[in-house]
Amino acid sequence: MLRSRWNIECRDKDGNLKWREENIPNLLHDEGEEAILSAYFDTDLSGFGAPPANLYVGLRSDAAAEADTLASGLDEISGTGYARQAVSTTTGFTLSQSGGDWRATSGSIVFTASGTWTAAVGMFVCTVSSGTSGKLIASVALSATRSLVSGDTLTTSCYVGLSE
Repeated sequence: MLRSRWNIECRDKDGNLKWREENIPNLLHDEGEEAILSAYFDTDLSGFGAPPANLYVGLRSDAAAEADTLASGLDEISGTGYARQAVSTTTGFTLSQSGGDWRATSGSIVFTASGTWTAAVGMFVCTVSSGTSGKLIASVALSATRSLVSGDTLTTSCYVGLSE
């Protein structure tokens, strides 16, 4: 079984904690399932195959559905200074064993608002830095609609694990 959990916190420009969410499970999108399986079990699958050098984390303004893709079903937030954040697939995760199961844990992924951003209801992981040509791997829902204003910092990390 593949499972993932996210920790997310937001601080204001003075470093005060605005909110924190911990141990949030994610939704694995259909094309994310296909991308993960193709990396090891069907590497010549058209449009899939070997993993990219980076994955990208972004913020979404709509609820996630399993069939969503970057081109259909995903509304990304916007605002001054907003951009998806890169996570290297070679150095951005650390492998470890926990209770007999293996997991890959990311380092901190940081977004800093340099203006007001549209409200976010979730986060997502995809294979491209911008646009809709890549694959949407997974999304995670926030417990409430969250607004970030100039100076706010959103920091997240996640782990992906395999178990029997």
